[in-house]
Amino acid sequence: MNKNPKIAIVHDYLNAYGGAESLVNSIWELWPDAPIYTALWDQTAFLGTDAFKGADIRVPRWAASRFINRFYKYFTFSFPLVYESFNLRKFNIIISSSANFAKGVLTGPDQLHISYIHTPPRFLYGYPTETAKRDKWYWKPILMPLDSFLRIWDYIAAQRPNFLVCNSGEVKSRIKKFYRRDAVVINPFFSVNKEFEKVPAEKGDYYLVVSRMSRYKNPDKAILACSKLGKNLKVAGSGKEFEKIKEIAKGVSRLARSQGAKGKIDILGFVSEEKKVALYKGCRAFIYLVEHEDFGMAALEPMYFGKPVIVLKQGGFLETVKDGYNGVFVEKPTVESLIGGIKRFEKMEKKVNWEKNCKEFVKKYTKERFQKEFRSFVESSWKEFNKNR
Repeated sequence: MNKNPKIAIVHDYLNAYGGAESLVNSIWELWPDAPIYTALWDQTAFLGTDAFKGADIRVPRWAASRFINRFYKYFTFSFPLVYESFNLRKFNIIISSSANFAKGVLTGPDQLHISYIHTPPRFLYGYPTETAKRDKWYWKPILMPLDSFLRIWDYIAAQRPNFLVCNSGEVKSRIKKFYRRDAVVINPFFSVNKEFEKVPAEKGDYYLVVSRMSRYKNPDKAILACSKLGKNLKVAGSGKEFEKIKEIAKGVSRLARSQGAKGKIDILGFVSEEKKVALYKGCRAFIYLVEHEDFGMAALEPMYFGKPVIVLKQGGFLETVKDGYNGVFVEKPTVESLIGGIKRFEKMEKKVNWEKNCKEFVKKYTKERFQKEFRSFVESSWKEFNKNR
């Protein structure tokens, strides 16, 4: 048995910084000598962060171009070939991180492959995504056969790792359904920059949305609900739907003023981390109406600052939110249902110690806890792998 195994890490794409990339960075911190293989690499996406500093990033030459990074979704059908082309033969342990196709790397019988599945590819299995292409009639003749091929490949690829790990019970059930495999749940973590913890709270009486401006995240529903109730709402975030969301907000604000209704909708666009903390601290509650959340990470940040959340009663939120304790559930992704959720929250607002409950709940979702659990799993899996050889 090799007591000092050589480790390689594989991640779908490194062309944007989000929760999955933060998690991969924390895995790399455990084994900083491990090279990271990926299909896309854009260094500018990580400026201003401490992620992957000094990491050995290995990527196909063509994948580092700005053109490919901008239009990579048009080449989705070809990415399985990219991952299968990675030469990983000299490594003993391969750790892949995948919400798409990185789990499909090829390994030999003498190599241990552990794959952390953030979710099976959402676009292949009918879950809402940022793109609306699959709803367009003129794309369907092209995408339907390609998606059929990719689903077959994805199933085969999911059988390749020796062990599967995932972020939530929700994703574990998806893995069982689509891949017919079991997975071990190791919850991810969230972190807040300590230097911003003393930032003063944003003043005002308002609800808050912080989200990418994408249709399936439903920021428009929050705008319409708060406008109808005459509540103040601040919306932070950028994205491809930003201008549409801005126009919706202008429209409802004009209508509200003409009817003498109270309440103001503020569309803030992209905000700094410091500003985001101030917004969290000052809000009455955080509204997040995204459908079929994989884990529910977005709910944890406002809870860290003692703020309850109003979210859909589905997906990963069932694991990160307790109704009437650290948040309120909304039954459906509709304006009417959200209005009901806000009203229910306000009825119990003064009766629940939200700050205490929220801060207590998030204590377990630390980076240190994740790294300890993940390292332990890799080490025990390596021992078991060698025992059975």
